[in-house]
Amino acid sequence: MIITILCFVIAALAFYLYRTKVQLMEASTIVDEIANGNMNRRLIVSKTSPVASLCYKINEIVIQTKNELFKHQQAERSYRQLATSLSHDIRTPLASLTGYLEAIQLGYVTGKEKEQYIEIALNKALDLKYYVDTLFEWLKLESGERIYHYENIDIHEYAREIVSEWIPQFEKNDICYDISVPENELFVSIDKTALKRILDNLLQNVLTHGHATFIKVSEEENDNKMAFEIQDNGVGISETDLPHIFERLYKCNTARGTKGSGLGLSIVAELVKGLHGEITVKSIKEKGTLFFLLFPLLVPEKQD
Repeated sequence: MIITILCFVIAALAFYLYRTKVQLMEASTIVDEIANGNMNRRLIVSKTSPVASLCYKINEIVIQTKNELFKHQQAERSYRQLATSLSHDIRTPLASLTGYLEAIQLGYVTGKEKEQYIEIALNKALDLKYYVDTLFEWLKLESGERIYHYENIDIHEYAREIVSEWIPQFEKNDICYDISVPENELFVSIDKTALKRILDNLLQNVLTHGHATFIKVSEEENDNKMAFEIQDNGVGISETDLPHIFERLYKCNTARGTKGSGLGLSIVAELVKGLHGEITVKSIKEKGTLFFLLFPLLVPEKQD
């Protein structure tokens, strides 16, 4: 009787080991396929299998690796798209700038026409500066090298300073404007460069894509936070495009046009996040767009 039981146990154990060996061999074959690039393969075993825990963990690793690979491929496509976009955006004004400067240098234009050429060349040079600045800002954010330097400033005065620099552009483009910033002093701690880049990019976005005839910029203290609003009466953003406008390299395929690098608003979103702020946008086609910004009101400590 005992011998019979022992034989049964040995047979069961042998079958168990054989079954486990077969499962491991099958798993090894599938793992080889995965190693050769087939990231869609999965290890399938029953929950009661002795290798179930191992197979489940391998599946998790494969899924995570596939997701990381997909992100990496997306990043590569984005870099190629960025290189193509910026090379075109930089080459076009550079070629034009060269042409105008050569005409001036060779004396093909004189008098008022020469002055017009100089003004156009200056605008082309400013376009180039804008593209280069945008690229460097994006590269710093992308690499994690963007360092925020907080300074104690009068936020109301600084907001007026930033917006006032855009008044000549508003007037040049026949855009009526309303600037509403409190007259009193309010000292806060914030990264001036980051805040200026945020507001500049949003205002540039209105000029480049909004096709607006009116823009309103306001800043105020709201529930112990700094609130900024930039509103225009331009062509607006479609419901389809609206959820994606802060994505890197995204360009709306609408009447807003496709001019630009596609980085401006993504830089805005990253900088707002870096300043621990929030940004929301509302837009109605053919009626306009409203960008709303909130930043924590970091009041500097009084020094003795």
